[in-house]
Amino acid sequence: MAQPNKILLIQLYSNGDCLYATTVAKQIKDDYPGCHLTWAIAPFCKTIIANNPYVDTVMEVNIRKDDVPAFRRFRSDMLEKKKQGLYDDVFVLQPIDRNLAFYDGSIRSNIFNAYPHPIRVPVTPVLHLSAEETNKTESFANQHELSSYKNILLFEYAPQSGQLKTTKEFAVSIAESITSNPHTAVILSSANKIQHPNKAIIDGSSLSLRETAALTHHCTMLLGCSSGITWITTSSAAKFLPMVQILNPYAEWVNPISRDFKRFHLPVEKVIELLEFDKEKIVRCVTDAMSDFESARKYFNQPVPLHFKTTRKIVYNLLCYLQLAAIMRHIKINRRTYGDNSLFYKELVVSVVSFPFKLLKNLINKHLFKRS
Repeated sequence: MAQPNKILLIQLYSNGDCLYATTVAKQIKDDYPGCHLTWAIAPFCKTIIANNPYVDTVMEVNIRKDDVPAFRRFRSDMLEKKKQGLYDDVFVLQPIDRNLAFYDGSIRSNIFNAYPHPIRVPVTPVLHLSAEETNKTESFANQHELSSYKNILLFEYAPQSGQLKTTKEFAVSIAESITSNPHTAVILSSANKIQHPNKAIIDGSSLSLRETAALTHHCTMLLGCSSGITWITTSSAAKFLPMVQILNPYAEWVNPISRDFKRFHLPVEKVIELLEFDKEKIVRCVTDAMSDFESARKYFNQPVPLHFKTTRKIVYNLLCYLQLAAIMRHIKINRRTYGDNSLFYKELVVSVVSFPFKLLKNLINKHLFKRS
């Protein structure tokens, strides 16, 4: 009897990216029936794949996000183990080093593009909660009397994705304005503890990211910023919520919900994106959307501009390691997605021409930093 395939999937971080990769794990099980799948993941993200029926073994790997040399050594070690027969296949999904080439304006696409076979399974992230997690969430809902409110807004206000920079004070002020309606509660969801005299402004920090997925079943809308909480609400353990997203369209790594949803045939009509960081506009948009989402979307939704600023960073990083084949792959993938887009070629040229100057500047700064 033939031995099952031994597969290693490498996706170390972050929580949102690991959620995307659960779809690939499911696809691997479909492509390699009966295989044994080991997932290499950072310790601070491993809870995302707890109870996942498509993962047989978890390998904890403690490498800093910005430590490219350490990641390259780890990848080489794992590929060497494949040569030795410890693994039949190794799939490196992490958007780092040469895998940056797979980026085409969507982080989920970046991860899917790194897998060499088509994604045919549903793209919904796989999340399986324990009874303890769902029970804790039910207790939270009862404690805060969530059933007594008509509107319950889940507010993701402290993202790790870089899509938005805000403060706790600003988030609280938005919650105060929204809860002026006595039928509305706001759950401020982050790792930061908040105490507020208004019982309708609820601290969600006591719930884990996984438990927040269960909390969606008690909520009516999401105010997010394309980070982990946003994406956990799209998982198999959550109830999908109509959402208002506050985004910086020129963030270092742009990952707009609308672009992702259109690409993967998800309900983009349930998404409003705001590109202006304006309290009055945010409050008005959320308030209007609670009563008539479709009308609010027509009035407030702002199209995310297509640009390729991230290509500058990608090409610089790839040139630093002389990853010329990866640069060609980046060009091919973006041509496949956008055709011969002049904006893309402009950023490509700028990134190549500016490379030696940027490299010199970074080397000087690094030298001065060491001396200081």
